[in-house]
Amino acid sequence: MNRMDRRNWVWLPSRLRFRVLGLVDVVALWFVVAALLGTGTWWGLDTYWKHRDYCTADLQLRRIDDECVGVTAAPYDFAPNLTDVLGRIARENEWARKEARDSGKQMVSVAAVMPYTSGTGAAMSEALIRHSLQGAYIAQHRHNQGLARHDTTIQLLFANVGRNLDHWQTVADQLKDRVNSEAPVVAAIGFPNSDTRTLASVKELAKLRIPAVSAVLSSREMEDDYLFKVSPSTDQLVGALKQYVSANELNREDTFLIADERHDNYVENLSQVFGREFGEEYGISPDIVHPRIGKYQGSKGPNRGQPLDFDAAVSAMCGVKAKTVFLAGRDADLPPFLDSIDHTASCDQGTADQPLRILRVSTGRDPETESGTMGRIAGSRHIEIVTAAAVDAPRWRADRGSDQQVPRYFGRFAESYDRDFDEERTGLNDGYATMYHDALTAVSTAVIAARSHQKTVSVSHDDVYNALRRFNLDAGCSAGCVQGASGVFTFADEQQMAEGGTRGEAVTGQWPVCKPVPVVTFPQKSPSKSLLYRTYQKQGESICPPP
Repeated sequence: MNRMDRRNWVWLPSRLRFRVLGLVDVVALWFVVAALLGTGTWWGLDTYWKHRDYCTADLQLRRIDDECVGVTAAPYDFAPNLTDVLGRIARENEWARKEARDSGKQMVSVAAVMPYTSGTGAAMSEALIRHSLQGAYIAQHRHNQGLARHDTTIQLLFANVGRNLDHWQTVADQLKDRVNSEAPVVAAIGFPNSDTRTLASVKELAKLRIPAVSAVLSSREMEDDYLFKVSPSTDQLVGALKQYVSANELNREDTFLIADERHDNYVENLSQVFGREFGEEYGISPDIVHPRIGKYQGSKGPNRGQPLDFDAAVSAMCGVKAKTVFLAGRDADLPPFLDSIDHTASCDQGTADQPLRILRVSTGRDPETESGTMGRIAGSRHIEIVTAAAVDAPRWRADRGSDQQVPRYFGRFAESYDRDFDEERTGLNDGYATMYHDALTAVSTAVIAARSHQKTVSVSHDDVYNALRRFNLDAGCSAGCVQGASGVFTFADEQQMAEGGTRGEAVTGQWPVCKPVPVVTFPQKSPSKSLLYRTYQKQGESICPPP
């Protein structure tokens, strides 16, 4: 049978199969074909225009410039080096959904609000993004499938605000739609930078009564009733440095402050705290004739000149033969600062007995700042870098089980990390995995506490907020506390403290209580006469439980 023969087309009416087509027939046929083509073209163009601004078929991730921003629970290829950890979280999300369906458990959602892409001058580097998600995954997996099973499961949402935090409103709008969903959003974690956009994001979520638990914010200007901070504040980090300086009798006369002059909330706040705690007593002042402050353009914030040019500041610092230097800058600023010292001939004031000491604060011990090159410069120039950090993973790894100053839950966290991410041998050093783990652990603990108080009622964002506020270290954490890898802690209600007259400044607070703040020296570990600093514990007291 010849399929090209019109007489064999069974779908064509017989009167047309066996007659010669006239002009009317041809026009009618072309009209049908044109209608079909037009409909198809309209449908295709409509679909294209509808989807062209989105990165996913479900329209959850919107394409803005070269980034895909928004909220999704499904894995998306934000960056090649995130494929493994995003895949693990997505599989854990699927397990949580199946467990909820099969067992009747309630599934709740927690949004990881942060950048998922990086670049020059971005809020987070690729390594920090990866390590942060790795830490969150371990906390999620422990809640869902750990030895202590719970009657809730946690789904982690990828909430991408963009590399420069610009798209927080898009994320907030999408989270609003998920508050009353089948897996309701009960909290958000992340919020990596002390920035006006971060605070705006938190305040937008606060309108929805969604608590935000930041992993690494430390600026005291990051305050809101719904914002809980896992990291010690800059006041507390600098307080640990002050305790160390006093106990070890560092040089108080030959001092200098190196400060980033960009409009970066974190470094501006850090500069203010350094000035308040050390300025008058240590001779750091903006004296017009004999200034003890040097400025430079940092790695974050708007460009108004050559970034990371330390030459003028270093020349001034070495010109007065400073022996105790306070660096108000970010981790990325330390290597070029040391490199500038190494290339300045007048910087010879450090000796083996009295090194040039650089005092700074950080989340952890970033491998970039403790590299072999940095160690060579510090060693040859007799420089000692003294850092107050939220996490000291290298020492905690080495001393776990034998030193009571090592947080008791760090060991199990490190074992999980090594098992799941064995290729990341230094992945814990920058502190981000530990802090993001603790942020989600705080939410997990609050979810468990809220559920235990209302067996038959679903946990909501209001319940989680109330549970976070009610944690208490008294009586062995009987009222609930966070068993963090960076220490056991709760959150301070400084507003209540201020109203009670025990604190001068009326602020919101929600900073961690009894959080250990280790002080680290590099390139050599120096003996210290200073006790371990614990947040909100006065010097000489021992009211905090072992970390």
